Amino acid sequence: MESLRKLPTVLTAEELLDKIFGRSSKVSGSNVNERVINKLSTISNVSKDYFERIISSHPNYNSLPSFYREMVDLIVGIEEIKKSLASLSWANSMIQKIVTKSIANIRKGKNALAIYRSACGRIASIIEDIDKELRFLNEAKNKIREIPTLQDMPTVVVAGYPNVGKSSFVSLVSTAKPEIAEYPFTTKKIYIGYTKDLQFIDTPGLLDRPLAKRSAIERKSILCLKHVADAILFIIDPTETCGYTLKSQLSLLEEIKKSFGKPMLEVYSKADLHELRDRMAFSAKNGEGVKEILEEITKIAIKTYSQTSTFIAVSGQTSTQEQHS
Repeated sequence: MESLRKLPTVLTAEELLDKIFGRSSKVSGSNVNERVINKLSTISNVSKDYFERIISSHPNYNSLPSFYREMVDLIVGIEEIKKSLASLSWANSMIQKIVTKSIANIRKGKNALAIYRSACGRIASIIEDIDKELRFLNEAKNKIREIPTLQDMPTVVVAGYPNVGKSSFVSLVSTAKPEIAEYPFTTKKIYIGYTKDLQFIDTPGLLDRPLAKRSAIERKSILCLKHVADAILFIIDPTETCGYTLKSQLSLLEEIKKSFGKPMLEVYSKADLHELRDRMAFSAKNGEGVKEILEEITKIAIKTYSQTSTFIAVSGQTSTQEQHS
């Protein structure tokens, strides 16, 4: 993931031409031929260094952990990135050929200034031809940087309708105020909170309404979360003061079960307002049940985490092992 956050800013065609020709304009030589050859060599070096830096900054997207790979594919499209990078590689190759041939012709005694003007015109045309790809890569970089960074630790996804107490619970059990991150492909935000043993992901807008009311891209994002969820904490408000009926909440619960297929702990919130205890219950107001629920979901998540084979390594690579401990 770190490699994705370090993607450099990509210049537009106009900005790149200014960079290349600006550098070459400062080059001199003892005579016309030498000066032109030096200018062409500078154009070659500056453009080559630039294109190679942009291309090499992108990771092998196929080897990224599933969560990040699918996130990138959702928000920008991996194939589009590959095509754009291929266009930059093509442009670099063409520019190098033009410069090499131009220098060879000058050394053969042909008109240096005429050759230089022709070469500059062709090089400018090539770079202008990839302006669309340059702009796309820069937009992709901005979107990719917004993907939240997740830690390699047992992860709990918190689900339930709005106002049932999801964020309150995460805030209560986290050692720090939850980090707020925004998924670029929706207008929704997620909250990431940490305890000593767990990483909590609260996803308002993604896991708080029936499947039929979600967009296709939101449904895909849910599948992305499936890659990192070791357990799900589903919070139910039996008082219905959240604005949603208990029947609707239980219906969503069944959908989440089918969508994730992960170990789940179902709990009641607002325990200070009701007497139901057929499920574990907590109150954000007086703290009732919070410790017990945290202990239980921690056990579930750690057990799953220790048995699953894939996790996101710090390096950004996917590692496989039967047991973490």
